[in-house]
Amino acid sequence: MTLNVLEWRGIEVPDSVRERVRACKDLEQLELWAQRAVHATEAGQLFEEGWRRRRPW
Repeated sequence: MTLNVLEWRGIEVPDSVRERVRACKDLEQLELWAQRAVHATEAGQLFEEGWRRRRPW
């Protein structure tokens, strides 16, 4: 799901990101990455500690 969201949004997904997401078995972590994928502007943001979507206001 996470990788699909990034691809649907036209965000390039490097092999390193693809491999890390596919290797993860922690459902809570995968859910967090999926939430981040909705707002990320680049794939690497999935893994940034403390990353939050910037609000437009």
